[in-house]
Amino acid sequence: MIEYEESPMLDIGSALKAAGNKIFQFTGRSRRSEYWWTFLVVSLANFVLTPFGAFVLSLFMIPLTFRRLHDTGRSGWWYGGLLLSYLVFAVVVGVDVLSLALSAGELESCGPVYAFALLGKYLFLVILIVVYKIVLIVMLCLDSDYEPNRYGESPKYSMGTGCGQDGVHDDMA
Repeated sequence: MIEYEESPMLDIGSALKAAGNKIFQFTGRSRRSEYWWTFLVVSLANFVLTPFGAFVLSLFMIPLTFRRLHDTGRSGWWYGGLLLSYLVFAVVVGVDVLSLALSAGELESCGPVYAFALLGKYLFLVILIVVYKIVLIVMLCLDSDYEPNRYGESPKYSMGTGCGQDGVHDDMA
């Protein structure tokens, strides 16, 4: 039986340094502490930055989110699905606004049925996005895979060097 040694949780400085060293890297794995400390700092910074600065800073979280998902054995494209859902929502709203602008004179004949249909469509899309976000947050909160996965070695766990239960050294077993 292989025993794994867990390295200690990263402190905020180490987490930001690790995230900053791999700021554009979509490959590999990132620990929970690296992700959540960086997420906290980016979220707090977004309160004091301009909307453009907050947007740019949030873009730097995308590779880190991909690596965090990789650490749990999942594809980073789970996060890509969330970004795609935002894009779909924006396109749907844009098309509806454009159609409302082009048919402004005809809206009086549609009445409240059209307004409820639009509201229902947006509510459905928002619920889907919220459920998807909850699933994604659960994935981001999961512990690292102990063993190497298709995305690389575990940044948190390493193989122990002690003896197993039967007294045989682990590297010889």
